[in-house]
Amino acid sequence: MDIRENAATISDAGRDRYLEAVIRLKHRQAAGAPAGVSVYDQFVALHSAVFAVQSPAGDVVNFGHWNIGFCPWHRQYLRAFEKALQTEVAGTTIPYWDWADHVGAVNRLFTPAFVGSLTAGQPAPLANGVFRRSVPAAERPSWWPAGATGFRIHARLQDGFGAALQRGSAGVAWPPTGAQLSQLERLTIAQQGAHPLWFFWMVLEQGHPQIAAATHNQGHNFLGGHMSGGNSPNDPVFWMHHANVDRLWAKWQEGQLAAHAGSTHRDHWPDPGELSPFDGRTAPQGHRLDDDMWPWVGGAAGYAADVPAAIRAMLPDFAGAPAVKVRDVLDTTAMDATGYRYS
Repeated sequence: MDIRENAATISDAGRDRYLEAVIRLKHRQAAGAPAGVSVYDQFVALHSAVFAVQSPAGDVVNFGHWNIGFCPWHRQYLRAFEKALQTEVAGTTIPYWDWADHVGAVNRLFTPAFVGSLTAGQPAPLANGVFRRSVPAAERPSWWPAGATGFRIHARLQDGFGAALQRGSAGVAWPPTGAQLSQLERLTIAQQGAHPLWFFWMVLEQGHPQIAAATHNQGHNFLGGHMSGGNSPNDPVFWMHHANVDRLWAKWQEGQLAAHAGSTHRDHWPDPGELSPFDGRTAPQGHRLDDDMWPWVGGAAGYAADVPAAIRAMLPDFAGAPAVKVRDVLDTTAMDATGYRYS
């Protein structure tokens, strides 16, 4: 089973495996994609495209955000990316950024030896680390792949921030406290006809002033720059940020299973016909228990990303892979042949 570790305490070897795999994936030409599009770029384009996908029913749906499918879609997305990393460097897993341990993050994660330093104020190109647009030969680590020069953002995925990875924002409240996140992990709001998962998802994705205001959305804004837009996976911290999102969901699931003896992961997901306590509607396609999650739809017809043709040409092709439903990813330890868990 794969183990995802805390980025603040991961070994130097584990850190270097992750960094090397990311750099290699960034320099790996994607099969069937236009010249100059890497496998890494494909995953960035996929995140951009998921915001607006035409479904077979004719609706334009955000399969990955703004509803309960946020949790399972990103879980599958991260796992697909992790598998791609493992084709580059065996044993690689995505470390998680523990938001509550800000001292650990500053002292270990956001350093030149890991993902590069944080930038105060307005967005600016990274001043150090391996994710600069050009890394001087004298500063390249021993694992640096032959032929790699740096980390350049593809021209069609820059969101106006340029080809050099940028970070920086001002006035964003961060980090959340450990007490706030512990409250989120145990969150069970009882409301007639509303499954507790609705409320957990809302706080996890968007934050809540009385529970935990600084969660997923605020984390993106805190880093700013490329991390602040639809192409946010341009910043490799994205994967560690979302690994923590996924970890918090997994911990919430563990708590629910323990609190309800004999229950299963399926019991801790709303029934498909349940109405949202927020808008009075059922969850959209792709967010319900037995829905396929685009683009993992097994080659089914009728799906089309509502993005420019140049972006569609960059998207990875999962047509030959089995369809993946929401219910298929509820248990991380049973998602595939190995599964994964958090340390």
